[in-house]
Amino acid sequence: MIMATVNLNELEDAVMMVSGSGDLAEAWVCLDTGAVHVRAEGIDPEEEALPDDIDTSERYVGVPDARSLDLGQAMVFAFVEAGMPGEYERVREMFRRKGAYRHFKDLVDKRGLTGKWHAFRDERTRAALREWCEDNGLQPGD
Repeated sequence: MIMATVNLNELEDAVMMVSGSGDLAEAWVCLDTGAVHVRAEGIDPEEEALPDDIDTSERYVGVPDARSLDLGQAMVFAFVEAGMPGEYERVREMFRRKGAYRHFKDLVDKRGLTGKWHAFRDERTRAALREWCEDNGLQPGD
């Protein structure tokens, strides 16, 4: 059986859109073609027409949000454990308050680890997206 190939950049964009919008965005991948479809505020439905059966057909799989792929706090704490173990409790405290990601990014920058954080985040994101594709019968592609 030939699997449809989904563009990982488009899939990542869809995950971020779904993750950052509350309930204002939905996204799907077509299991037949690998095409990524998005319904969101600010996207003109005339310009980006969705398939008529997107809400009813089993040919489409919903794109998950970052949290369900362990790309939220779980990824932050994995990075802290690996690269900043002495800061673990401090970061835990950050994530008990508002603005945690901003404070975390400031700490990473202050420690000179921004490049390492971005590389870690990108690697983890790509790995999670590849696994999601495989779990859903899709071929990940760049």
